[in-house]
Amino acid sequence: MYQGNNPIAIKSQHMLLDALNELLKEKEYKDISISEICDRSGISRQTFYKLFGSKENILLFKLDNSPYADQDAEDIPEIITLMDTCERFSQYVVANYAQLQMLLENDLMEVLYNQMYMSMSTCRKSFVGLSDEEREYAAQFMSAGLCRLTQKYIRDHEKPDQDDLIRLSYKIMSGKIYRV
Repeated sequence: MYQGNNPIAIKSQHMLLDALNELLKEKEYKDISISEICDRSGISRQTFYKLFGSKENILLFKLDNSPYADQDAEDIPEIITLMDTCERFSQYVVANYAQLQMLLENDLMEVLYNQMYMSMSTCRKSFVGLSDEEREYAAQFMSAGLCRLTQKYIRDHEKPDQDDLIRLSYKIMSGKIYRV
């Protein structure tokens, strides 16, 4: 996927994203072809493949360019607290709610899982008392849990509440849901 700063390429990426979003109002994601996206946007297939390479990458582009995801990797600390994780998670869900609903409606939650796993992978050192192999398991486990929490939350709420998401995710991930 193109990650440069050429204004024409960036504009074309946004035009392709807009075209996909328009088509999603008419039909399911799986029924949309790359040709339809290109026709709707006025962008050639050759340019599409140079910019995205696949339909799924358009979705990643949208999520990667959300207000929450628009942070440089250097700005994200290597070690963060559980509360930091819950706050970042809830900000991400609120900022991308419509896009996440679309992923859910089109059975594309694997895209969300991959995004969450990439985020969890950047802060593995925050997992204490674990070996490197166990940290990998923890990143996978936390990503899957947050992805499923997102799915359930989207199904149950028309509008996201950031404070509610922070509270809920913290309560679950803190381990305080079990009897001691």
